[in-house]
Amino acid sequence: MGVYLPTAAVGNGRVLCTIGGSGEIMTFFYPHIDFAQNVRQLMPALYVGSEGCGRVLWAFDAQFERSQRYLSQARVLQTSLRLGADGVVLGFTDFCPPDSTALVRRVRVECQGSRPFEGLFMQYYELRLYEVTGKQSVRYTPEEGVLLQYFRDIAVAIGGERPTDWRCGKSIDEGFRSAKSDVVNGHLNGQPEDIGQVDFALGWRLCVEPGQSREFDIIMVAEPTRQRAIKTVGTLTRAGSRRLEEQTVEQDRLWLGGLKRPDVAPRFVDAYDRALLTLHMLQDRDTSAVVAAPEFDPSYELCGGYGYCWPRDATEAMVALAMAGEPLGMGRLADWYLKAQLPSGQWGQRYWSDGNMASSWSLREDFMQVDQTAAALIAICDDVMSRPEEEAEARAASRWDAVERGAEALAAMVRQDGWHSAACDLWETFSGTFVYTNAGIYRALQDCSAVARLTGHADSAAQWAALCERMKAATLAIHTGDYFPRGMLGHGEPDMAVDSSTLGISEPYGMISPAVPEERRLIESNLEIIRRRLTYTMHDGSEGLLRYEGEGYLGGVIGCVNTLWYALVCLQVANSYKGEDDGRAAELRQLAEGYLHFCLDHATPTGLLPELIGTRPDYPYWAAPHSWASGLMVKCILELDKLERP
Repeated sequence: MGVYLPTAAVGNGRVLCTIGGSGEIMTFFYPHIDFAQNVRQLMPALYVGSEGCGRVLWAFDAQFERSQRYLSQARVLQTSLRLGADGVVLGFTDFCPPDSTALVRRVRVECQGSRPFEGLFMQYYELRLYEVTGKQSVRYTPEEGVLLQYFRDIAVAIGGERPTDWRCGKSIDEGFRSAKSDVVNGHLNGQPEDIGQVDFALGWRLCVEPGQSREFDIIMVAEPTRQRAIKTVGTLTRAGSRRLEEQTVEQDRLWLGGLKRPDVAPRFVDAYDRALLTLHMLQDRDTSAVVAAPEFDPSYELCGGYGYCWPRDATEAMVALAMAGEPLGMGRLADWYLKAQLPSGQWGQRYWSDGNMASSWSLREDFMQVDQTAAALIAICDDVMSRPEEEAEARAASRWDAVERGAEALAAMVRQDGWHSAACDLWETFSGTFVYTNAGIYRALQDCSAVARLTGHADSAAQWAALCERMKAATLAIHTGDYFPRGMLGHGEPDMAVDSSTLGISEPYGMISPAVPEERRLIESNLEIIRRRLTYTMHDGSEGLLRYEGEGYLGGVIGCVNTLWYALVCLQVANSYKGEDDGRAAELRQLAEGYLHFCLDHATPTGLLPELIGTRPDYPYWAAPHSWASGLMVKCILELDKLERP
């Protein structure tokens, strides 16, 4: 399967689905939100006219006019397809009800023409449960009105309103054995079952009078057994999509209402809410791991895949949720980190959400992505130190072994000159020594020192604190007077490339702070050079930031992540000027808001933030929705809100 770019996603932490701009369902992740991806094709179609003398239109047909949006403050997606020539509007409402393993779709067909609409709505399914081709079984039972496909311990049941037409087949080709051939002909032949490499299609016959509409539900449920799948889909069918939607919206709005509510412009409030709901959706309910983005390049055709948990991305996401007032996310993630720690004391580049190591390319000794270990330690220590004193002491004692092993692994990488030994950079491109990674190790060892003092390990605390001072001195020493170079080359000279990852020296790692005037000057000069050297102007005149000089990924892309990161540092510096130099604070705020608008303007059509923004039309955005980008948006809005307050 090739690369696909969804416009939207719905999920509840137990299942995760991505959806295209025409309502095609691209993915259905179960039993975890990263694996398995059980859909190869799931496409709606409309047969216009009576059987045998009509025409089939797949939802992606150019004859449809499309629009798509989320309900405000909810993980409920609405898609509208208008067929003007026939006066028909086809609408989908998609969501995953709370605590379920289901995707609910309500279909609405409205006749806005002067003549009745006659036709057949169909959905074609090619499911590959456990991502396996073949060895599967599919069966439709008319007496139950349920279509069931199963393989080992995944069973998918399709319920809702009983279809009038159905066909089970084989997807070996798209000839007569495939149910897709019947969709094209507008006649599903009623074949009740098949085995092997299976597919199927379901249809609902329609006759809608002018000014009238017809609604019906299609509910897809995944469970570990056939019996449970049939029972669950029956329960949800009886509840109906309207009631299930009300429950979904109520839960989402109740959750958002319990978090901080920023007093900022409406567009930024909407972006804040959508980013929070995205983070809520991308954390696995069972394991607490956070995926970087729903997978969209499963064969690694243009990248190494995104549907995994990188500790750095996950920690950034949960820090944002904690800042917004979510009390549980960081603790649950920290518990997961304890299980995922490697025997060496470090953490790997990326994981499956169940804690198993995912395919990685940054695990060898001189190319470890060390900021992953730093991020995991920061989260574990943050979860300890943010608790009341007695609870913090007990938690520190229970986690001391993991903290000590992780800190010692990082400390062993710090050389006498205050720089870390060779490692992989943030962007997983270069091997060397980097300002960003040095700052990450610095912050992790600082946090580990605090936990060491809490547990009575004064010697360890002092040793790690001394390493921090050495690392800070070495890092500050390479500032050119204008900016921080990317890091150090192997022969001891600075790597003079301008790289936005050097923003990490203040955010999130706090090696230097805008609250200290001398350090604020270093941050500001670095900001100016990054803006000057990494700005990319789009064809419409808008400007974003490349990740680093010489950026060539996908032919050259703007980083949504690093553009938001830059905006966040601008806002932090602006807050440090508040009351001291309000003019300078206003300048920085204006610059930051411009970048926030840029990222929102180049999000998916439904407002989901990607990792990257394409500079060419074939890839307008990349890896959406993205957890790190969403976390940065939350942080930016909260920092902007702080500027608004006296």
